[in-house]
Amino acid sequence: MLLPNWFLLQAPPNLNIDVKAWKNLAWNRVQLLEKLPNNPSQVIRDYFPSYDEALNQIYEDYRLGAYLLRLVAATNSRLESWLIEVEGDLFERLYYDRTETIDEKVIIFRQVFGEENVLKYEEFKLRMDEEKNEYLAELYQQYHTSRSRKKRDFLLCVHFSKVPWMVSKRKGYLRKGWVVSNEASFRGVLKKAFEKKLEEEIIKSQDLLGIREDIDNAVQDLEQDLSKHVQIRSQYSGGELEGQDLFLHPEIFPPCMLRIYFEFEKTGRLVHVQRLQMGFFLKRLGMSVNEQLHFWYDKSVDNVGQTFSEFQRTSGYQIRHLYGLEGGKKDYNVPQCSTIATGYFCPFVHLAPAVLIEFLKENYYTTKKKLKILNSHLNSLISVSSSNPTQACSQYFRLVYNRSLYRKIVHPLQWTRFAIKIEGLSSPQEPENKPKEE
Repeated sequence: MLLPNWFLLQAPPNLNIDVKAWKNLAWNRVQLLEKLPNNPSQVIRDYFPSYDEALNQIYEDYRLGAYLLRLVAATNSRLESWLIEVEGDLFERLYYDRTETIDEKVIIFRQVFGEENVLKYEEFKLRMDEEKNEYLAELYQQYHTSRSRKKRDFLLCVHFSKVPWMVSKRKGYLRKGWVVSNEASFRGVLKKAFEKKLEEEIIKSQDLLGIREDIDNAVQDLEQDLSKHVQIRSQYSGGELEGQDLFLHPEIFPPCMLRIYFEFEKTGRLVHVQRLQMGFFLKRLGMSVNEQLHFWYDKSVDNVGQTFSEFQRTSGYQIRHLYGLEGGKKDYNVPQCSTIATGYFCPFVHLAPAVLIEFLKENYYTTKKKLKILNSHLNSLISVSSSNPTQACSQYFRLVYNRSLYRKIVHPLQWTRFAIKIEGLSSPQEPENKPKEE
């Protein structure tokens, strides 16, 4: 079975095309990516019809547009971050809507993780040469997998080296170097691996630049236009929020950032990914690189005995890197919620239920009335927290601020923008799905 037509990372298309028409295809791709968050199912139906020989040109046009955007992203680190994020969202939705059989899913898994790193359950069982009943009994007992053949066929096995996050969080059954779990359990890390491969493809695409003058001119024009366009449209991922010293107001932090912030205030330590997560966030709240250098130097217990100059030469490199001042000069954005849930820290995913309940009850709540309302919704919050953290976060926002949302929160800065408006800290440009009072 061949790769599905919609798969983005197939071999680069034939570039024998009029450059003006190619730019139009790229803008069509941008429009598709922008429409996706508002109504993903409808966008997939409209832009990606089911396979038919007559539709080959449609899919070829999509790939051509996507390839030109990769060339543009290779020249601009901010556009690279944006493109990886939105193409990751599209990949996730297409995988969900356009792959039905286990064979189709395995093709995608093998393309992303490598042919030798993915096995279907039956292939894994033959390779392990184990007694069927003994092995299945252990697997069923731990993961409550259905005994039906249909369900069993949807078990997948991925080499542990490709899914280290699942190994560290024990999100699957580890057997002789393979992580065995239901296919749905791998979707988060599949998306993250796809985004990494896309980043590699963007780097490779630089080889085409400097060869054809017409392509270079098209890339330059599109980069300038798209930079202005993304700056306007990308209101949750890029650009600092407007307001005076917003980083001094933890009451507007989303739960993920607030938990990390309080942990750092209390202990003076954070694991690496949490430092990155908080650093990205503080940067987008308008904290300057010098302010952030002092923030980490003053509060971290690891800096005891170090002068500020020594700190700048060591740990300071990582902080300057966040601002695009070191290394690859990349202007990093705050990750979106789906990325945070799989690769960073989300309280709804990573905290045990009892700890999560305590955290939710301690923060944002200043009146007995609000706390009483929260207590009445705790069971529903906890029930959806691990399986649908964005839904839980959106529900929690509604309880905290007594506001409803037109669509669920999918980015930390979404929460903060809404909170800024409600708390009256500034008057930023109003986002499309503004909260309304109930």
